[in-house]
Formats: sequence, structure tokens, C-alpha cells
Amino acid sequence: MEKGKWEVKKALPEDADRWFELLTAVQDDFCGLDLSKDERHRSGVKENINRGIAIYVEDDAKENCPIIGAMSFSPDKNQITWLGVHPDYRKQGVVSSLLGAVCIELKHAERIKVKTFCDDDRYGRAARSFYKKHGFEEGETFSSDRYPHPVQVFRKTLDRR
Repeated sequence: MEKGKWEVKKALPEDADRWFELLTAVQDDFCGLDLSKDERHRSGVKENINRGIAIYVEDDAKENCPIIGAMSFSPDKNQITWLGVHPDYRKQGVVSSLLGAVCIELKHAERIKVKTFCDDDRYGRAARSFYKKHGFEEGETFSSDRYPHPVQVFRKTLDRR
């Protein structure tokens, strides 16, 4: 597939195992947590797939078409709830393709938001840079028992002209 021209697909139940393989590949970006082994997260992924709020990009040129980038979102909260891209496919337009698709999915929204690690946390550097580049603005910072580190909200106003 041409760089930056990735086809975004809605995840189906049969895609779950490939999604979990991506979780293992990106664990270093999530404080070293292998979310593919976390039953709560696995259950959430399956639920998001069943609800139609999980999208992905695959490399169809490789055997077994591995998922190389994935995103889940909340249409109720106009929020990206999870995003990961395989390290071998970064800076190739995967996230931009996913972001474009989720903006279409959230077409009723005036703004969308995402939570990521704070500025002084190495885990958030790439994500923060991407979000700023794509017009997201920094918001509040908070701590939660759901995250091992404080997180910051980023928001983007969508141009609906």
C-alpha cells in the first residue's frame, strides 16, 4: 500500500486475535504493560468490536495481514479511547488515516478529545507531538487509578464546513 494511503476497516470479532497481537507489539508505549494479557482490557476490546467502535489498518501485503494500527472511540463522549501503531509502521500515515476515519464516525461532534501521558512522561512524547500537529490543544491534567501515570486531555475542534 502506498505510504499514507491506508484503508481503515471496522473491526469484526474475528479480528480480535490480530488486535491482541498489536497490543503486545505496542506494550512499550503503555508503560510496558502487555494489555493483550489483561482480561479487563481484552474484554473491553471485544466489547468495542461488537459495538462497532473499533477500527484498524492492516498490512495486506504481509502474510496473515497483521493489524498495524488500531483505534477505539466513544461516540457518546466524542473521544478516542485507545490508539496504537506498530513500531515498524510509525510515521507512515497510519494514525492520520485512523484519525480521519474517526472524525467521519464522529460527524455529529463539534469537538473530539483524547487522553495521553503528560509532557514530562516519555510515554507521551510521540502522541503529544502527533496531536499538536493535527490541531489538538492541551487541556486539563489529572490522575486516576485507571492509569499508572498522570494523563492530559487534548481536544480538537472539528471544522464542519
